[in-house]
Amino acid sequence: MIDLSSLILNALYLYGEVSNTIAYDNMQIIGAIAIMLMWFKLFYWMRLFQPFSAFIRMITEIIKDIKVFLIMLIISLGAFANIIFVLNANRIQKGEPVIFDPLVNVAPIDALIHSYLTGLGDFNKDNYSAEDGPSVWVMFILATVIVQLIFLNLLIAIMGESFARINAIIQQSTLKEMCGIMLDHIWLQKVEEIFADKRYILWLTPDTSTSGGTVVERQLAQLKELIKSNADSQEARILRAIGEVKEDVSNLSLNVEEISVKQEKQIMKRSEEEGHHSDEDY
Repeated sequence: MIDLSSLILNALYLYGEVSNTIAYDNMQIIGAIAIMLMWFKLFYWMRLFQPFSAFIRMITEIIKDIKVFLIMLIISLGAFANIIFVLNANRIQKGEPVIFDPLVNVAPIDALIHSYLTGLGDFNKDNYSAEDGPSVWVMFILATVIVQLIFLNLLIAIMGESFARINAIIQQSTLKEMCGIMLDHIWLQKVEEIFADKRYILWLTPDTSTSGGTVVERQLAQLKELIKSNADSQEARILRAIGEVKEDVSNLSLNVEEISVKQEKQIMKRSEEEGHHSDEDY
């Protein structure tokens, strides 16, 4: 989609430059969007290099993980923008100084931009103390506490969790990005001809045995598997040692029996010899 859009916009820009049928202002807007798409494509091709592929993977995963957060943030910003918009309309009616500046000359959008900038720390509060000043200041304090303190710290926590999860499997993530590029351009290969004389095709899928859950849950699962494997190996060693002890005991028992038999034979031989000597003396 990005490739097609970039191609169309670049072609449109070239057509406008050659034919002079597109206004200069519109040409600059088209050129700016085309440049933005080409820079996005640069990030796409940077996945070919190992140091950058894992980093780009982190960015994409973080964007996926903050989808719910972005929805909640937009709702919060929209709520404060709506409040500021209503309070500003009261000032406009009474001829008082407006709360926010007309940035795009569309009042709802200006209120939303003002709410967003307030959340980022750009406090344009010069006219807050005019008409309905207490209400405006209460909304300002609530906006800074909810957006700046709660939402932005929550965003940092989510990004830290995503970073730790991807960093734990950084090699797999790097290979996945490279494989993704190959998959995107597999149409350049004639797969039917390549595998025409092949009898078997190996189909590899990710190992999902420990892929679910958080980083801590996956580490606990790996620790359990490690303990289980160590316990199995220790049990096997103990069983081998017990078998060796049993074998040594059986060998010792055989040796004791052999010694006992030899001693009995020697005793019988001595008794026979003593009986023979006594007969001769008699």
